Amino acid sequence: MKLRLVYTAFVGLLLLLVSLGNKNGRASSPPGAGNTGAPGDEALPNGTPILCVSCHTPSNIVSTTSINILNSEGEAVLQYIPGQQYTARVTVNTVQGNPVRWGFQMIALRNNGNTDLKGFSDQNPNNYKLATVNSTSRTYAEHDNASTSNVFNVTWTAPAAGTGNVTFYAAGNAVNNNGLNNGDGASATSLQLTEGAASSVQNPDAARISLQVWPNPIGSVAYLSATLPAAGEYRLMVHDLSGRLVWETTRQLPAGDFRLDVPAEDWSAGIHFVSLSGAGIWANIKAIKF
Repeated sequence: MKLRLVYTAFVGLLLLLVSLGNKNGRASSPPGAGNTGAPGDEALPNGTPILCVSCHTPSNIVSTTSINILNSEGEAVLQYIPGQQYTARVTVNTVQGNPVRWGFQMIALRNNGNTDLKGFSDQNPNNYKLATVNSTSRTYAEHDNASTSNVFNVTWTAPAAGTGNVTFYAAGNAVNNNGLNNGDGASATSLQLTEGAASSVQNPDAARISLQVWPNPIGSVAYLSATLPAAGEYRLMVHDLSGRLVWETTRQLPAGDFRLDVPAEDWSAGIHFVSLSGAGIWANIKAIKF
């Protein structure tokens, strides 16, 4: 019984500390913490993640949090192109009640090892800022004071080729702005992106094997050619600008000169990335479909 009381008192004290100084974001409020629910973020001794809802007790306000990664054309994607810039949008959606202020915190981690990508850019003046937690060296995007908007648009630059899948973690809070932590509505979510094909700028193998596509712009057929360094199994893929896979094939190919006719009549107009991988190479080239 005594141990249970001690544990309860400890948890209560911890939550009290968590509840202090959240107006300007948890990462930037000493001692600083990540409360997105991501692996390695703040947690109770039993491993339970400490989220915004841990101290902002829900009542008449109920919210959900969503993440969308938008390309340069404003389209939501589930695959990133290495080195490209995106908008990571967090929206705190009201399900019930009438909140008057909103807050959020977000981080993007490599799936391999759950390490911080540090790909966010501080685009003030805006309704967010970047803050690094000293104890973990993780950098979060979070609200800059209580926001009058429930939408937070954060600039994110995708990592280099070979990073692999990436997961975004975000917590959102819809508050009644009474200066206390009761009567608010908090929630958390995550979103995974897979890695797409990089442009030849990020991967110089295209020049080494003389990967070409013509005509460029492409009509109904794209003609691909390359000089392969070795025989083996090769995978060819075509992604559009949003990262959507529009065509792929896997073939056993000999070393030396290679050519393939690819039907392109169903491709949408715009920029595409053609990639050829196998035998230790990953070559990419940009093409335009009219």
